[in-house]
This record gives sequence, C-alpha cells and structure tokens, in this order.
Amino acid sequence: MPDLLIMRIVKMKLHIISILFFITILNCSSQSLNQYKEQINKYLAQEDYYAAYVDILEALKYETEMDSFQMLAGITAFNLNAFSKTTKHLKSIIDKPIVERHPEIDFYLAESQFYQGFYSEALIYFKSYLASTVSDGEMSTKVQKRIESVNWAKENLKYKDPLISIKKLDAPINTKENEFSPFFNDSSLYITSQNTYEKSKRGKISKNSGQILKFNEKTLEAQELDKSFSEEGVHMAHPCLNADKSKLFFTVCNYAENSTTLHCDLYVKLKTPKGWTPKLKLPDPVNRVNYSSTQPYISIDPETKLEKLFFSSNRPGGQGGFDIYAVLLNDTNDPSQVENLEYINTVENEFSPFFNSHENTLFFSSKGHKGFGGLDIYKYAYTGKESNQIINLGPSINSSYDDLYYFENSQARKAYMVSNKPASSFIDEDIQACCYDIYKVKYTPATIELIVNTYDKYDSTPLRNVQIFIKDITESDSLIYSTNLTDKSNVNYKITEDRKYRIIAAKDNWISDTTYCSAIDLEDFSPITRNLYLVERKQLNAFTFEKTTNANLKGVTVELWDLDHNKLIKSIVNPDSNFFNFELLKGTKYNLMAKKNKYESASVSISPLETSLEPILKRNLYLELAAIAELRKLLPIRLFFENDMPDLRSQSDTTSVGFLDIYNDYFDKKSKYIYEFTHKMKGSKKDQAILEIDTFFNQNIRANAEKLKLFMEKLIIILEEGHEIDIFLKGFASPRAKSDYNQHLSSRRVTSVRNEFDRYNEHVFHDYIKNKNFKIKEVPFGESLSSGDVSDSLDDTRNSIYNLKAAYERRVEILEILKGVEE
Repeated sequence: MPDLLIMRIVKMKLHIISILFFITILNCSSQSLNQYKEQINKYLAQEDYYAAYVDILEALKYETEMDSFQMLAGITAFNLNAFSKTTKHLKSIIDKPIVERHPEIDFYLAESQFYQGFYSEALIYFKSYLASTVSDGEMSTKVQKRIESVNWAKENLKYKDPLISIKKLDAPINTKENEFSPFFNDSSLYITSQNTYEKSKRGKISKNSGQILKFNEKTLEAQELDKSFSEEGVHMAHPCLNADKSKLFFTVCNYAENSTTLHCDLYVKLKTPKGWTPKLKLPDPVNRVNYSSTQPYISIDPETKLEKLFFSSNRPGGQGGFDIYAVLLNDTNDPSQVENLEYINTVENEFSPFFNSHENTLFFSSKGHKGFGGLDIYKYAYTGKESNQIINLGPSINSSYDDLYYFENSQARKAYMVSNKPASSFIDEDIQACCYDIYKVKYTPATIELIVNTYDKYDSTPLRNVQIFIKDITESDSLIYSTNLTDKSNVNYKITEDRKYRIIAAKDNWISDTTYCSAIDLEDFSPITRNLYLVERKQLNAFTFEKTTNANLKGVTVELWDLDHNKLIKSIVNPDSNFFNFELLKGTKYNLMAKKNKYESASVSISPLETSLEPILKRNLYLELAAIAELRKLLPIRLFFENDMPDLRSQSDTTSVGFLDIYNDYFDKKSKYIYEFTHKMKGSKKDQAILEIDTFFNQNIRANAEKLKLFMEKLIIILEEGHEIDIFLKGFASPRAKSDYNQHLSSRRVTSVRNEFDRYNEHVFHDYIKNKNFKIKEVPFGESLSSGDVSDSLDDTRNSIYNLKAAYERRVEILEILKGVEE
C-alpha cells in the first residue's frame, strides 16, 4: 500500500495477536519447519506480510497443522490485498473445527468476498460470523454495518452512469509498484511513486522509497522537477500547490525502528525567486507528536477567504482511526484551531481529502459509509441541491476494491483517482498482491434540450426573423451556436450539463434581449425553456412651426421624454431646420416637448398604442411667441357700451368716438341702472338684483376696460420687436332696435375700439396700422347672435335697456390675436 494510512484498513490488533500466539504453540515436526515459524513470527511482528506469506507457503509444504497455516496464510494474504488467495486459503478450512475456535475466519472470508464484489457470499459469511460471536461490542457493530453496505451495494450496483468512463493510465505513470496521490496543475500531473515489496529481498524488511514525479498530462512524458522541489533522502508524498503556486504542501514519512510502519507529518515549502525553500514542518495542531498527519489539500475558505488545509490524521479525540481535519492558515502559515469534520468522519478510516472550490464540495475516501466493498470515494457538498449529504460517487467510479485519492478538474470534466481494482498491477503475479495504480476519469456530460422562444415584448406575439446566439460563459465567453429564425419563432438546442450559458436574441431595428441558463446542479435533465422579448425600434419625425403662421420654426430645442420611467431620452437643438428625428421603442409612452427662447413651449404625448400602430411616427409642434401668449391670456376682452352708443340714433357704420371716451360716462350711470331696474322690487330679490348690477359694472364694464389698457401696453412692445400682429373684433348689439339699425350700431362700436387703438398713447399704433404691421379685423354680428330672452320692446325700457341680459349684449369682443396671417 502507498503508506501507513492505506495499509490493510481492516487490520485488527486482536486478530494479529491471536495469529502470533497461534504460531508459538504449533507442534514442530522438524527443525526446518521451526525456522520457518520463527521467520513468520518475525515478519508478522514487523508487518512485513509479503515475506511472511512467502514463508507460510513454504511451511504448508510440510503438510503439518494444515488448517492453522491455511488460516494464517489467508489472513496474511488479506493484508497483502491478495483477496483471491485469502478466499482460497480460508475456504479450504471453512468446514473445519478450527473455525469454531477462530470465528474471525468467517469475518476475513466475508471481507475478502466483499472486496471482490461477491456480495451474496459475503453476506453469508458476515451473518455466520455474527451467529458465532457475541452480538454486541465493536466488531458486532462493524459487521452489522458491513451487512447494510452489502445490501446497499447489491441494490446500487446497477446504477452505472454511461456518461462516465474510467481508464488506467499507461506507463511510465503506472508501474508494477504503487502510484498514488495524483495532483494536476498547469498541464502537469504530479504523482507519488513507491517501491514496496521486493521479492529479491525476502528476509530483509523492504521499506518504501517514495518520490514525487512529474509528467506532461497529455503526452504522459516525464518532466523534470525543480531541483529544490524535492530533497534527497526525504520520503515526500502527496504534493499540493496553493492557488497562486507560492506554497507546496506535502507529507514526509519516517519508519518506526525495525518496522515497515510509517509516521507522517505535514510540511510546506515556499516559492522564492531562487526556487523552493527547505521544507518547513507545520506546527501543532496540524502535526501531533506520536501521531500521523498526511494527505494535505490546500484551498481557499469561501467564508474567511483564508487558506484552508484539509488533511487526514489518526490523532486522539477523533471518530476513530484516521479522520479528516481542516485548519485555517494565515499569511505566515500559522494555523487556527483544528476542526474535526465530524459530519463525514466515522469509527473507521477517512482518507485523501480534496476540495473543489468551484462546486464548494469536499471529496474523500472512507469505508465507514455505505459502499461497494473497500474504500469508496464520497462527496459532501456545502451548497446546492445535494448540500449536507454524504453521497457515494457510484459504481461508475467506485469498485468493490479500494478507491481513493480523487482529484478532479470539473471545468475540464475529468478527474484522477487511485485504485487497486483487478485492472491494477501486481507486484507478484503469482500471489496477485498489491498494488495501487492511477486512473483517469472522463465525464461525458449529459445533454439537455434548451428551448428558446422569441416574442414581441409589447404584445407577447411570437417573433420571427430573429438571430439567436448561445454563448458558453462557464470559464470565458465563447460563442457555441447561432442561427437565424427565418420562418419560426423558436429554436431547440442541446446544451451540456454543468455549464453556464448566455442566450441573446437580435433582430434588425429591434432592441435585443439576453437571458441566462445554468445547467449546473440540475434536479433532472428535463428540457429548459427560456423566453426572449425584443422591443421594436420606431422612427419619430418631428417638425416645429410657428403657431398661427405655420411657418417653419428653426433654432428650436426638442426633447423626447420616456413617461414610463420619467426619463429624458434625447434632446436635439436644430439651428438650421425645423426637422428632428428620434428613435422610439414600441409600447412605451412618450412626451415630445419643444422649446425656444421668447416662445412658449409646446408638447405632444405619444401613447403606447400609437407607437405600435404607426410604422413611422410624425408629429408637429406649434410654438407661439411668449409675448403673444401673454396677450392671449388676457382674452377674451369684452368691452361694454351704453344703449345706442356711440352716436345716438345714427345710421352710420363709423364713428369718431373712442371707446374710452364714452366708457366712463357709462360706468358713472351704475346708480341709474340700479334704480331703473330695482325701484319697483322689494326684499331679497331687490338686494340680489342690486348686487348683480354692481358686480356687472365692476367686474365686467370696468375690469374689461382696464384689460384693454393692459392689452395695448403689451401689444406695442410686440410690434416694436418687429412682429406683425392681427387682432379680431366682434361687435354685438341688443335686439331693442331694428336689425338694420343694430348692424350699423355694432359696426360703430367696433370702430370706436379701432379708434382707441389708433389714438392710444399719442397715436403710437398709427404707423403700425398704416404699414399694415398691425391689422384690426372686424366682424360685426349685430343682434343676430344675441340671447333669445332679451327684450326688444321699446316700451319696456326696464328690460330692454336696464336689464343685465340686455346690457351684456351691448359689447365688442377682442376674441383672437394672431401673428400676421392671411385672411
């Protein structure tokens, strides 16, 4: 076996002592046989089972005490992993009386059958052992667990994974000796090789001459190690580099005096520009006096980000035998308190820890959990669907023999391991004993159907003519598949287990969509569906105009706002044109806003439905001078006239009177209007009528006259800036007089307002009117549009003159102001 940690795991002191005691009481028929017995005793005491077994075979030739020597031969062969020999020797005496004195024969026979995968026979002998011994105690518990394992193995042997293949590596990596502890780094494979039992040296204790070897992982060609990597005369094993390759951890073993038993400690070398430093022994609690610490594996702890060292040790306080331990190391390699991984350790031995940081999973070997025979490889995941479970890697990896030293590169979907299964080499073909070889495991990943659907995000309708790109992003970002969906909206593609993917859908004039898909740690291999939603790009052509003139307006700033996200998408200033182009997204709500100095802004909303239905959107924006807009806020201005004013009983359409010339006279007659309309009224009705007349004179007659003055003040400023302005006047009359007369009257009233503009502020408007920069356009309406409930009776002056309904009809309105337009 590679070292003391992998020597016959089932070796029990009680049984060895009974064997040694039995040898001492054998009756000797000759001096020659006694010499063999002495040698056998010596070799067994030194645990040199090979030499002992050779001499036992010689002793059997004397045909004396055959049953005892057959038992001794079977148990010694068992310690050499020569299980077929064990079976042969022990079966020859299974029906002999010696079994009654040594029930352990049933146990060893059962174990050898278990190791060879003969589960039904192993079950028989385990049960026979239980029937012949006390049904409690350590051995009874152990055998009960063996029976559970045998039944489990029989049930699970059928679950082989066709996607996993395993092959023994060829020479020069594997030889007829032991090779173990594979470690892969930078395309190089490091192993530990040992020379074990040497037939030519029988009679002398053969000690392992272990050494670390390096090979090209692909070609298996030997590579030269750094001279400072190893040290002459030092038994180094289990090499392991940390993440940045600045530290080399390994085991150094020394033999106990006059024995093949090894004691091992953990060491580290540090990388310097000149090479590796001399070995440094790790301090307590990693190494313990008189106990072994071995098989290191260094990783990064996911929580603390410190280096974490896993190793196997037989120190006291564990679960039993060798346990897996872990310790954190700081920058100076000072260890934290050691942690016994109680959740995986058993009363039997646990060996060869390996931690896969990508999967946050610990791998180890044990015989204390349900398995297929000897040591099996297990995993314990700290995250994922299998977290906090101890899982046997199954019959595709594990055999009924010893399987251990698992080291995987999950990214490359390969692993290395060690086994002594029948395909492995024998140091002695006759005995079929030993040895451990290195095997390479290849994982052919399962394929999972990936279904990709493409949709229009606005209405979720299937979308065709889409390009699909699938990229593997597990380690890098590499395109593995692309296609154009010309006549369909979906695609099926086979992705690979344990990989991560990014899926992209693209289409001309559409916003692409991206989604992700992980095939790592799947519950099953059912099809995976991913839906991608693309957004169509739309063109918006916007035009800016001056309000009322419809003239192209340049130098405008136009902004596009996304109202769904209250976000400014784009702002464009165009000094040379009134055209603006924007890109919209189908199904989004927008607001288009236009701004220009001295102009009031204009805006228009665009609904999601409009972005969907219109192939190319076109929107016009009309901006108005801020000054004109301010004037428009004063409109309408209603200028009220006294009855038959201006120019009483005139048939003329014109007048020389200005509105403000007669406005004060009208306002001063408020009291007369109150008297004439209310003097015959009483009580609350009279009070209400008085209030209404007073309000009309203040808030209509006087207020509108004041608005006219303000209007003219602002208007002259606009004209002085060079703008052409048109205003529209509409004249009204009450129905008291005949229609023709009222037509003339309403025209005179419009003229009086025109006169007011012409005479304002020492004729300031005169030149603008003369040059037609300021046009007053009149539309007389007469009584034709007056309210139908206004009295037209000449005799009823109270209602036809003094009633507010009649008073309201006697007016001129400034209803509109435009910036220089044609009729």
